[in-house]
Amino acid sequence: MIRLRVVPLLISLLVLLCCLPWSGSHSFAQSTDPPETLDIPDQLIVATRDVPPFAMQNESGGWDGISIDLMRSIKADLEEESKHEIQLRFESYPLDEMLDAVAAGRIDIAVAAVTVNAERERRMDFTHAFFSSGLGIAVGSAQRRSGWAGIVDAVLSPTFLRILSGLLTAMLISAVAVYFFERKHHGSDFKYGIVRGIGVGLWWAAVTLTTVGYGDKVPKTLPGRLIGLVWMFSGLFIIASFTAAVTSALTVNQLRSRVAGPADLPRVKVATVAGSTSADYLRMRHIRFRSFETVELALQCLTEARCEAVVYDAPILRHLVLQAEEGDLFVLPVTFERQSYAFALPSNSPLREPINQSLLHRTSSSAWEDTLQRYLGSIQE
Repeated sequence: MIRLRVVPLLISLLVLLCCLPWSGSHSFAQSTDPPETLDIPDQLIVATRDVPPFAMQNESGGWDGISIDLMRSIKADLEEESKHEIQLRFESYPLDEMLDAVAAGRIDIAVAAVTVNAERERRMDFTHAFFSSGLGIAVGSAQRRSGWAGIVDAVLSPTFLRILSGLLTAMLISAVAVYFFERKHHGSDFKYGIVRGIGVGLWWAAVTLTTVGYGDKVPKTLPGRLIGLVWMFSGLFIIASFTAAVTSALTVNQLRSRVAGPADLPRVKVATVAGSTSADYLRMRHIRFRSFETVELALQCLTEARCEAVVYDAPILRHLVLQAEEGDLFVLPVTFERQSYAFALPSNSPLREPINQSLLHRTSSSAWEDTLQRYLGSIQE
């Protein structure tokens, strides 16, 4: 009876031993399978726009810039992972249309100077950030002038010159009048030829007007003394008016330089790029502004004095102002509303993870520092 029970047990052990080598062999075969390659199409549609120095179209129609060079480096990594060649087809869009194309999935990736924010994140996905900056303010170069340069500008301003001309005219009238009545009087201090006599009259008018009153030249005739009396009392009002006018001229000159930072923007005419984060910033703070399709058009508005400040991404403003031939513009040394640039992808894009891995690798290399230095140079923050 016991032997009959042992036989099935031995058969079961034998079957188990036979299965073990087969199972181990199968497991080993699975572990040695080659890894799956990335399923990336042969061509990627890349949306971009002209935003120097991040994306710039050259004379031959190709694209260069910080973002473009980084994308080409990432493409090389994707080719290595996917085991096939990948073509990048660049298409240029205005900012609003580019973001709409990403959200609708009509393009594979947007590569330019795309700022990451909450509103855009709800519509699309972003890679890791590759550049951090903020907003800047461009103003007319005249606003850089201060100190003695500002005083010289005020003194040479049309308003000040008109005031000075009026004062000299009043002095000349007084000098001619007193000379006319005093020139023939015996012992008069004004008995000279017309040129010298009027010159002496101007000296008398000046010292009388400023209440210095040296007493070296005084009218002797009754009409001359009446003119002197009127001139002395008039001088009180003339000096007071002159002081007020000069103060006003200097104040107006200082007001022309009143944009020193973002707190001053509500008081001036502002321009920016439509659909940009700078436009969102201004709108949220109820600052009125004019919108332009490109930052170049906004800067042209500033050059032509149709606006007083341009608010946009600081590194782009600095690059464009540095490259400008005229030098009529200046970017204030203040950066605000910190922001980061990243590549934009359609929601749930399979490219996001492989691009992120490559991006982290590329931006931590010395070659990336060389790229930034080549394009930004001395304008880096």
